[in-house]
Amino acid sequence: MELFLPALAAILLFALTFANGANDVSKAIATLAGAGVTTVQRAVLWGTIWTVAGSLFGLVWGHALIKNISSSIYVESHDFVLAVAVSVILAPALWVALATWRKWPVSTTHAVVGGLVGVGLIAYGANAIDWETLGKKIALPLLASPLMAIVLAYFLTPLLERVAHRFHADGDDDPLTEGARKPRLTVDHLHWLTSGLLSFSRGLNDTPKLIAITLPVLMLSPGEVPVWTYLWAATAMGAGSYLAGRRITKVLGFDVTKLSHAQGFAANLISTVLVLGASRLGLPVSTTHVSSSSIIGLGLVNKRGVNMKTVRAMVLAWIITLPAAALFAILSYSALAALTGSA
Repeated sequence: MELFLPALAAILLFALTFANGANDVSKAIATLAGAGVTTVQRAVLWGTIWTVAGSLFGLVWGHALIKNISSSIYVESHDFVLAVAVSVILAPALWVALATWRKWPVSTTHAVVGGLVGVGLIAYGANAIDWETLGKKIALPLLASPLMAIVLAYFLTPLLERVAHRFHADGDDDPLTEGARKPRLTVDHLHWLTSGLLSFSRGLNDTPKLIAITLPVLMLSPGEVPVWTYLWAATAMGAGSYLAGRRITKVLGFDVTKLSHAQGFAANLISTVLVLGASRLGLPVSTTHVSSSSIIGLGLVNKRGVNMKTVRAMVLAWIITLPAAALFAILSYSALAALTGSA
C-alpha cells in the first residue's frame, strides 16, 4: 500500500485535471477566437499558459478552497474505504471526459459535488450528508454566480464598452499609430489581458478543489497537501488544455454566439473579477456558469437577442451534470465495492 496509494492518487488526479483542462480552457479564450482576434490554436496556447500559472499559484491561495470542499459534504469523517475514495474522483473525471467528447461545456465543480453526494448516498446514507452546509457553502455560490454574472454584465457592459472604445475599439487593431508609429493600447490588447487573467483565475479556482478530493486516497487531511500534487495537477491541466481544448473552444467561439472585441473584453473582465473574488473568499464558483452567463448578460443589454436554443442547451448541461456525476459515482462505487469486498 505504501507505493500503491500514491501511484493510484497520481493517476486519478492526472485523469481528473486533464479532463478539466480539456473542457474548461475554452471558457476564458473562446471569445478571442470567435471575435477573430487570433486563431483557435493560439487562443488555446494562451489559455494554457495562464491556466498553468494559476494552478501553480494555488500553492499560495488554494488552502481555503481545499478546506471548504473537503469539509462541507459529510456530517462526520469516516474510516478509509478505497472504493469510496476512488469513486469520488473517478465519477467527475468520467463525466467531464464524456462531456468533452460530446462537445458539451460543463462545470467540473458541479461534477465534483455530484460525485461526492452520489458516493455519500450509497456508502453512508442520506443522513451522513451535511445538506445545510452543502447548500450554504457550495450550492449557493454555484447557483448565485450565474445570476451575479448576468446582472453585472447587464449593468456594467455600457460603461466597459465606452472604456474599450477609448482604446480604439472601432475595428482598428493595428497596435501602432499610422505616421507617428507610437505604441498604443487597443481593445484587443485588453481582450488578451482579460482572457489571460480569467484563465489564471480558473486554474487558481479549480486546482485546489480537484486536489482536495484526491487527498483521501493519500490518506491525508486538508492541512497536509503535498507540493507535488499542485505540480502534477498543473502539468495535467496544461496538457488537457493544450491537447484537447480546441474541441469546446470551437463550439463556444463559433457555434454559440458572436461577440465584438469590446464585448469579449467586457465578458472576460466581469468573469475574471467574479472568479478571482470567489477564489480569495474560498467559494467554489463555476467558471463555466460565470463565463457563459456574462455572455448572456451582454446579449441582453445590447438588445441583439440571445440564442435561446444555445442557452437552453447550456442550462440543460448544467442541470444534468450533478445528477449524472452522482450516478457515475454510484455505479463506480458499486463495481469497486463488489471487487474489493468493501460493500
